[in-house]
Amino acid sequence: MTKALLKKQMLEVFSWLYKDRKTGKNRSAQGILMYVILYLFIFVSLGASFFPVAQLLCGPLVGAQMGWVYWCLLGLMGLFLGVVGSVFSTYTTLYQAKDNDFLLSLPIPVSRILLMRLLGVYALALMYELIIMVPAVLVWFLNVPVTPAGVICVLLIPFVLAVLALVLSAVLGWVVALVASRLKHKNIITVLLSLGFIAAYYYVYSRAYSMIQTLLVNAQAFGQKIRTALYPLYQMGLAAEGNLLSMAVFTAIAGMLFLIVYAVLSRSFLGLATANRGSAKKEYRHKNRKAKSAAGALLQKELLRFTGSANYMLNCGLGMLFMPIAAVLLIWKADMLWEILTEPFLEKYIPLLAAAGICMVATMNDMTAASVSLEGKHLWVLQSFPVRAQQVLAAKLKLQLLLTVIPAIPLVAAVLWLLQPDLCFVFLIPAAVLLFIVLMAAFGMAVNLKMPILNWTNEIVPIKQSMSVLVGLLGGWVILLALGGIYYLAQSVISPALYMALVCVLMLALIAALLRWLFTAGSKIFSTL
Repeated sequence: MTKALLKKQMLEVFSWLYKDRKTGKNRSAQGILMYVILYLFIFVSLGASFFPVAQLLCGPLVGAQMGWVYWCLLGLMGLFLGVVGSVFSTYTTLYQAKDNDFLLSLPIPVSRILLMRLLGVYALALMYELIIMVPAVLVWFLNVPVTPAGVICVLLIPFVLAVLALVLSAVLGWVVALVASRLKHKNIITVLLSLGFIAAYYYVYSRAYSMIQTLLVNAQAFGQKIRTALYPLYQMGLAAEGNLLSMAVFTAIAGMLFLIVYAVLSRSFLGLATANRGSAKKEYRHKNRKAKSAAGALLQKELLRFTGSANYMLNCGLGMLFMPIAAVLLIWKADMLWEILTEPFLEKYIPLLAAAGICMVATMNDMTAASVSLEGKHLWVLQSFPVRAQQVLAAKLKLQLLLTVIPAIPLVAAVLWLLQPDLCFVFLIPAAVLLFIVLMAAFGMAVNLKMPILNWTNEIVPIKQSMSVLVGLLGGWVILLALGGIYYLAQSVISPALYMALVCVLMLALIAALLRWLFTAGSKIFSTL
């Protein structure tokens, strides 16, 4: 029974590798092999990015007889990545698994079910942790003479460290479950937490080199703090240098923490797995609601669909966040930007580059490229409404226009304030941005109608893995690059103002053609999907 449970859990954890999420069916052997190669390439590429960091730390710290600090730092990075990679799936894996009711109804000890689920979390944490620990091990072997005991310890360390990642993930997963079950607007909270992680990552990434330099200069003081504050990692560092006793201490600490967490979760797992905190009883209250037009109701429906999915907001609506942030940065760093903008060779291109930059950020909003596909198996509901297909498509277009034009206003205003351009560009830059936003919304809708995915089993497929989203996103970049290339070739015979005006006319013509197609042939396609 244990073997069957373990096999089931591993297949569930790694279902993304062998199961086609578009159809819900298993991939062929060739398809699995291709995905294995693809993900190996991704993980090797990510791991290679940490190789220079490990190389930068290893030499100086080993030379200062502080090789254990190297392992503490890389181990801390690996531990962080392992926890981040597994913590958000821990709650789902442990407490919200779809087969919890079925397994709990079988004559299987609850503690054994929990153990198998924890092993699934362990496998996931280990997979992410190895992205950092494999480069750490390779750099260590390439730069440090090792003993047989040291080789054994170094090879065991990633697997023991993953136990600590499992412990932290299990605890944090329980906290996430507890907090999420008591809060409203969970999708908004998920978006904010994800954005917080992204911001923290980019902050650390941008400061990484200076932080490493500071650490190397103050290695002795930093090492002393590690010994007291991160004692298990200190023992891990000594173990990497060939100290078998430290390896035993490190393993014992990890094992003891796991047993404590396992014992606590064993006592509460049944209650947590069968609890339904998220569905509080609702009392019916009679309310008078104002009647809305068909267009207003459809737009509200699209807005609720957008705000009801954290995946949709994070992957198709980041432009809403980045455009206001870019506006603030332009005003905050105005002096530094002026030093760049006053370069003589840039002066001629500044208005064009400014408009192109705003448009590039605006391409991060691509709701229409996924909006039809997101209807999925419930598309018939919209098709059965007493509304025309043109009205449905118009509502989807309006959503992207509202959520892109409004955030673009402060960015455009900041650019005009910073540049103080000629009067013609005061009108041309906003016009070009507005027309580009409308063009991308119509283009994304057209592509989605031609390449919809309606038989998905996970909404992440039409949002992140569909060809329409890829074409919709890359299409905007290609258009901007093409327009830039054309002006570069024709700059000797046309002024920037005239070129931008001609581009506006061209976009206006393309928008008219796309909208005509959407509300005629496109509407027929939508009605027959």
